[in-house]
Amino acid sequence: MAQVSAARANTLIAVKMALRFGLPLIGVAVFGRAIVLSVGGDIERWQFGLGVLLILAGFTSKLVPRP
Repeated sequence: MAQVSAARANTLIAVKMALRFGLPLIGVAVFGRAIVLSVGGDIERWQFGLGVLLILAGFTSKLVPRP
């Protein structure tokens, strides 16, 4: 029983860290790419929106229960 609990706790921690740091990092990359493209005159609003949504999605890590 302790092994199952430890495995579940490790899984929850991994999911929480991926949501907390992974999505915002991807969002910053997408947002940065949109900024670089907009300097050249190719403004794509969907990339700005996607970047912001991914950054905000980092707050979903608060929804993962504590182990």
